[in-house]
Amino acid sequence: MAQNQEENKVAEEYKTLWGARILWPPDMPDDMLEAAVKVSLNALEEHGRQESEGTKISQKIKQHFDENYSPHWHVTMGKNFGCHAVHEKQRFVYFYVDAFAFMIYKAQ
Repeated sequence: MAQNQEENKVAEEYKTLWGARILWPPDMPDDMLEAAVKVSLNALEEHGRQESEGTKISQKIKQHFDENYSPHWHVTMGKNFGCHAVHEKQRFVYFYVDAFAFMIYKAQ
């Protein structure tokens, strides 16, 4: 039984763009995707790439997305987390920058 489950698993595919490894295909338009990566990189640089600064980093990303793409964005960032979320169509991305994972999505 366990062998059948392993055979049915689809390998996750990642592509590297703008310095991030992005879970492919993303459910987000290209302009938003690029903004997500670039704002995340800027926030990491500004706060010294410290996991303890995750709240500030996430807040900066959320603020950018709320201001530029209307409110109700959610940002999860860290080195080890699990999540199940419902999001709007074309409003989800999951990617890595170095050891940090970012999950950015919009929900009403």
